[in-house]
Amino acid sequence: MKIRHTVIFTFYASTSKEQKEEVVKRLNEMGEFLKQELGVTNWVVEKHIPETYKEKRSDLLQDGIFPSLDALQQHSNSEVHKRVIELTKKVCDWMTIDTIVPEN
Repeated sequence: MKIRHTVIFTFYASTSKEQKEEVVKRLNEMGEFLKQELGVTNWVVEKHIPETYKEKRSDLLQDGIFPSLDALQQHSNSEVHKRVIELTKKVCDWMTIDTIVPEN
């Protein structure tokens, strides 16, 4: 069973541009690790587009497909994930949604 893991980030008003850039950098580094080590596919880190952005909406999306529930659990305990969390807990709120990827 494949799992789509989606995280939506909302930065605090006090979060600097540099901190936001560092979050994106760490997410992308984590994505590279997950693709190589755990077989994650479809990794995406994207900012909310200015054309539809309204105050109080989320700022950033991270999305990827894990090959199994076990891989998602391994990710949760990985050092690269802990590195992301150590920063994000200081600069933003987030919400995570995991869904089953339908088999075609």
